[in-house]
Parts: sequence; C-alpha cells; structure tokens
Amino acid sequence: MKYAAKGTNEHKEKMLLVHIIAEYENSIWDLPEVDPIEMIKIRMDDFGYKAADLANVYGDKGTISKVLSYKQPLSLTMIRKFSQLLRLPADALIKEYQLKTV
Repeated sequence: MKYAAKGTNEHKEKMLLVHIIAEYENSIWDLPEVDPIEMIKIRMDDFGYKAADLANVYGDKGTISKVLSYKQPLSLTMIRKFSQLLRLPADALIKEYQLKTV
C-alpha cells in the first residue's frame, strides 16, 4: 500500500474513503437491540418507506398493518422479502417478540 503525505489531496481522499467505509460498516453491523417489528420500523424510517411500500413488496396491506401493530407475527416470506428490501440480516427479523392480544 502506498502512503500519502499528510495534507495532500491523495491523503485527504484516502481519509475520506476510510470514513465512508467505516460509516457503511456501522450502518450494516451496528443494529440496535430491538424486536423485529421495531427494527422494521426503524429501517422504514431510514429509507422513507411507508406501510404501503411494504405491502407493494409483500402484496397484502391488511397483513402488513397487523404485523406492524403486533397483532400478527412475521411470516417466513415476509422475513425474506423485508430482509432484502430493508437491507437487514434475516437473523434480526427471526427473533421472538410479543404479540398484542385483543
């Protein structure tokens, strides 16, 4: 690896790349300890998605509403689709969480 003298444009560019890579890795790996539904809501907020956007991927607006309000659990199909859409590891979405009883 070639070293760049401090203060040069090459050094600044390398430092910027280090910063961008670190930010990217933090966004991928530093996931908060929350239940899967909160994780989905956080990522929806990150990407500016609404429930309708999830419904477009999954295909059923009513089910999405129930899931986001803790009235129905995530299905395996949802986990697969939402993992891809929201760029979340499936492991983050398969954790157990409490449903609300009516």
